[in-house]
Amino acid sequence: MKSISVLTVVLSSVFAVNAAHAGKPTNGDGNYIGNGFPSGPHFNLLIHGKNESFQCPDPSYYWLVDVDGDLGDDIAVGDLVKECPADYTCSETTQQYFGNVINLPRDGSDVQIYAESGRSGPKSSPTAATLEVTDWCTTPFDNDAASFRFPADPDGYAVYARVTGKPVEDQFFEVFGRDLTVVEVECQVGDLDCPTSGTYDLLLLGVVTEDGAFVKVGNGDGDFERVDTSDGRGGKGVKNATDVTRMFEFSGEVCYVYADDPACAEDACTATEYCCPTDAVTGEYSGACELKSNALFSDGLGGFDCDVQDEEGVTDWVEEVFYCHEYEDAWIFNIADFVEVLFDVRNNDTYNIQLRFYPLPLQESRQKP
Repeated sequence: MKSISVLTVVLSSVFAVNAAHAGKPTNGDGNYIGNGFPSGPHFNLLIHGKNESFQCPDPSYYWLVDVDGDLGDDIAVGDLVKECPADYTCSETTQQYFGNVINLPRDGSDVQIYAESGRSGPKSSPTAATLEVTDWCTTPFDNDAASFRFPADPDGYAVYARVTGKPVEDQFFEVFGRDLTVVEVECQVGDLDCPTSGTYDLLLLGVVTEDGAFVKVGNGDGDFERVDTSDGRGGKGVKNATDVTRMFEFSGEVCYVYADDPACAEDACTATEYCCPTDAVTGEYSGACELKSNALFSDGLGGFDCDVQDEEGVTDWVEEVFYCHEYEDAWIFNIADFVEVLFDVRNNDTYNIQLRFYPLPLQESRQKP
């Protein structure tokens, strides 16, 4: 089996760009402007709640500059532009752009938003320098999740959210779940332990904490609320932005096949014994691995044995040693194995949600009155 490469992450959002750096705000650290957002460069994401009659606009495409029509300007051959300038020659590309808006229903139905980044940048566009929406509608406005990608940052981001628009009764917006997508890893040449297909799925092995200690945000948790009931204005004021960075943080264990995996070189890993189910005929992994120290594998003599849980000849349990590292409140895209995340979202009568991603550390500035 090969060392683990990058995994993935998802949510719904899109941003315009700025670029910043400074320390992670906690309980008042950093400087804030009057609406609760920190000051400084950031990416903007706007999520719009739409009614059932909304029609998702058709995608637009960038044009690739083939012939430079004006050597005196800042547009050159190879650049991507939204419109081909006069006197230039361009060809249409498959690279879509959607601005910084994601559209989802207001009827309280469950939808999904996919977010992509990574320690080396988004897998689909490693050199991305700004936030890019790649699908601006969720179901039922199209057939899949909305999606966006944004640049890597060595320190991660601070993420703040604010709800604006018309306040109505029973209004809420919440992110109630998060899924890490399966990562397919290619086997090393000559690895006799690798399944016959030549690849295996990291999450199928069950050696990653799947939810990453995810804490839902919104609704009853105080975030993503439209009004501030404590502002002295009878609940009519827009609630200040709040810190929702924890949506993008990971706490849990990630394990690697090899002790010399690059992730273990950066952060020490602990050898850990697992029992893994394999198909008795093909020898391929057929389910999630379990810690060998699990009570299911007790041999009744004070020890543990993977062989004790054979399922009538259908599944053979085999012992594996993986090399594990514990993470706590880590920016999820800076863990090498996570590059895409899928967020489960529910919106009931909320019209506008603003999300801002601030590269860390935050820049210092004076707080506006």
